[in-house]
Amino acid sequence: MAKVKNISTQIIKSLAGVVDFYYWKGIPVARSWPKRSSVSTSPNVLASRQAFIDSRIDLKQVTGVVRLAWAQSAHGVTEAWLDYYTHQYMRYWRDYGVSAPVVIDYTITEN
Repeated sequence: MAKVKNISTQIIKSLAGVVDFYYWKGIPVARSWPKRSSVSTSPNVLASRQAFIDSRIDLKQVTGVVRLAWAQSAHGVTEAWLDYYTHQYMRYWRDYGVSAPVVIDYTITEN
């Protein structure tokens, strides 16, 4: 892991698949892109990998209002909102063995 002065979208796109950029404890860092292992994967690992993929598919459908709600619910939590979302999604999958129900959109109304 190496500290990075800043992470721009252009840099991330140009080095996709080679360098992994992310924030660690609020510090921009980079590392070599993770390589797949040649060791056979257990059924449980394959299932959790699929649950993670499902979390990303669901996340792509989430509207800005819901994303904002996730960001606000993660206020005061040490994780970024996306990590918080993923953590909650995977915890639900672990506890119930199915993908978590995800709110895609909602409308806020005043009383």
